[in-house]
Amino acid sequence: MSAVKPLIGITTNWKSVDEISGQVSLNDGYARSVFRAGGVAVLIPPGADAHALAEYLDGLLIPGGDDIDPKHYGETLHPKAELVNAARFDQEWALLEAFEPTRKPILGVCYGCQLLNVWRGGSLYQHLPDLPQVRLPHQRSSPDEPFPRHFVQVEGGTKLAAIEGQTRFEIVSAHHQAVHALGKGLVAAAYSPDGVIEAIEDPTRPFFIGVQWHPERDPDAPATRRLFEAFVEACRAHRRA
Repeated sequence: MSAVKPLIGITTNWKSVDEISGQVSLNDGYARSVFRAGGVAVLIPPGADAHALAEYLDGLLIPGGDDIDPKHYGETLHPKAELVNAARFDQEWALLEAFEPTRKPILGVCYGCQLLNVWRGGSLYQHLPDLPQVRLPHQRSSPDEPFPRHFVQVEGGTKLAAIEGQTRFEIVSAHHQAVHALGKGLVAAAYSPDGVIEAIEDPTRPFFIGVQWHPERDPDAPATRRLFEAFVEACRAHRRA
């Protein structure tokens, strides 16, 4: 394996502090997962030059966050939705616009998975508890509770199945929205036992994968290590090419 460590951009949350400044934040589990897999994490705040980043970075990771404004897929806002900060969303939309033509690896986690789907023209279920077929707890009901866990079933023949080397494993869940109609060129790569899409991918790209669960919250799980190692190696391979 090459000793070159790929540079992987990770987008961040943002909130206004006063009229001239703001604060960026990120669960450091994402960066630690990239480091452990052999990559170098580069945090991206809103306002960065998306096209310059797409030129110099080797991959893009879009982490978890709040909800996407449903105007981007032609729906009105659900009362349970909590919208992601517009500055963060605009930065990520610009990054996808810049990264997609390069075919560099992209990984989306939870909100990031949903964003990849909406970017490709797909839609979301805005509140899973509204759906009678959804029986599992996909998010905790209070901050004092542990995150729920459940198994996912990976579709055979997908890139995700090849990465994981198994088709069933346990994950950490923390979401109330999920993929509804798939975006252009995307396939469902995994499902929960109650039928929620848990992963998507573009089979024509070297690495364009979104997972609905939170692998960074389960860092020692083999499924987490394999996912991040495959992502970092795909970034390294693109760098070499």
